[in-house]
Amino acid sequence: MAHRLSRNELANTRQTIKQYYDQAQELSTKINNLKELRSQATEGHVIADFDQTITELLAEHGTVRHLCAEIESKNSPMHALPSELLSLVMEAHVRANHHSPWALIAVSRHWRAVCMSTPQLWSKIHVQISVPWKTDARSFSPNFPHGLVCDNQTGLGVAIARSAAVPLEVTLELGHDPLNTQLLDILCGQAGYRWQHAHIIAPHTPLSFIGAWKKLEVSLPNLHTIGFSQSCDQPMIRLLLSTIHTTSPNLHTIRVDTGLFFSCLHDFQGQFKSVKYLALQGQVALSEGAATRAAWGKLPRVEILVLRNQDFSPFSNAPPFLEALRALSAIGLRLDGLPNVCDRLKCLTHVYLASVHPLDTEFEPNSIHLAGVTHLTLINPTYAPLRWFSLPLLEYLELRGSTMGKADANDEIELIWNPETFGKAPSPSRVFHFEPRANDAYILAAFRFLDGLENLYLYLDSLPPHDSKVLASLAVVPKRKIVAGGPPALKKWRSPTCPGLQKLVLICKIGLQRDAGLVAEMLDKIYRARLGTGSELGQPTLLTGIKTCVDNKAALLLQYNH
Repeated sequence: MAHRLSRNELANTRQTIKQYYDQAQELSTKINNLKELRSQATEGHVIADFDQTITELLAEHGTVRHLCAEIESKNSPMHALPSELLSLVMEAHVRANHHSPWALIAVSRHWRAVCMSTPQLWSKIHVQISVPWKTDARSFSPNFPHGLVCDNQTGLGVAIARSAAVPLEVTLELGHDPLNTQLLDILCGQAGYRWQHAHIIAPHTPLSFIGAWKKLEVSLPNLHTIGFSQSCDQPMIRLLLSTIHTTSPNLHTIRVDTGLFFSCLHDFQGQFKSVKYLALQGQVALSEGAATRAAWGKLPRVEILVLRNQDFSPFSNAPPFLEALRALSAIGLRLDGLPNVCDRLKCLTHVYLASVHPLDTEFEPNSIHLAGVTHLTLINPTYAPLRWFSLPLLEYLELRGSTMGKADANDEIELIWNPETFGKAPSPSRVFHFEPRANDAYILAAFRFLDGLENLYLYLDSLPPHDSKVLASLAVVPKRKIVAGGPPALKKWRSPTCPGLQKLVLICKIGLQRDAGLVAEMLDKIYRARLGTGSELGQPTLLTGIKTCVDNKAALLLQYNH
């Protein structure tokens, strides 16, 4: 437990610091005087004596300043932080910033002790087996995106020992140099049972590595996640598929960024029934045909599918796991074939779509009928893809990322929500995150079809004008006759715009403080207009200077129930 200085100790510390400061000041004065005398000296031996004396005083001055700083640091609030909390702070810092724990050790003896006794700091390792050492910026940087770099037995042994028994997150990078079998033995033979997450980088897998791996009879019984980088070759993929199929019963996640994966999966004899989460990024080389359908068949129980930048839609092959699919994230993807498999997507509840790949021929309105989807996020330059969907159980809708002009936005909003599409267009019943590009009149017309909306988040480039029709419509007050009827009559009254609204949030990227005050008054007017009525809502919120990040929302879906 960290020690907090008492009042007496604090008083003594301050007195000691003052004494050291005074001593440092006296030494500074002496050094300056000696430098002035030295500049006036002409004889060589006198100048040498001055130089020696000045050097000694400078060393003494440095020692005093160091002692002063060390004593001052003892009263730092950081030293009052319990070791348990400091350990959590260190872990969060290392994970978020990809820093090495070696840097934390050098801060102080207390930090060193805490760092050495925190296994989680040493559990993310980047093992380079036979990778030639390079003099690049990363070698001298405190940032280690793949974890603590270990390229020899000593370094890996230290990481394995200090990580105690906690699960390991391993990045295995294989190079061309002669194989270091001792490093492989420590990582796989002795610590293989501790692997929980693995990321493989192997552009050219030598036969000696495959032989050593098989000789060790590598077992990864606690592996949950494995990722294949873009540079993985076929021998390594086949070797890992064989290993995880026979020794990793708890494997639930596969991440793929290589076009060779599906060809290896097609040739593999066996299924990965435990895999629930599949992420395909980059050019994974999906194509239409029996080979791809056979490869999909090796993953029959995928529940969460993440697709990024794929030129070919997987729905054209009707993967066998569609009945089990619960969440879909598609970024830069074609949606060909999706309307034809909607009846099989009975468990699908969460959909995230970003930068939808343009089609040669657009889908018919409401032709993608997903009966069970409750959450839809569409981050796209246009609103158009929303017209393709029919989502009767939709509760949460996020519609952002539009780059259209007002005229185009007006047209698309009118095409999505109008009397003819009433009951068919995707209309969230609870939450709506919306980045409006259309005129206020079209937005208000759309809101008439969203009567059940409870939470409304509006994302704006700048603060709304003082005469905003949207905000004015939300601030409509009951007529005098209703007010005269007292609380019972007010409770029955409901606002004509979004009557069920309970929460309103405005998120603006830019905005001056003085203008923000005027908007805050408008929001307060909305609050007071609905107070005590059947449309009462909480105090509206205004956020300015917020640069919304699309990837944050993507990350939330990617982690959905994972």
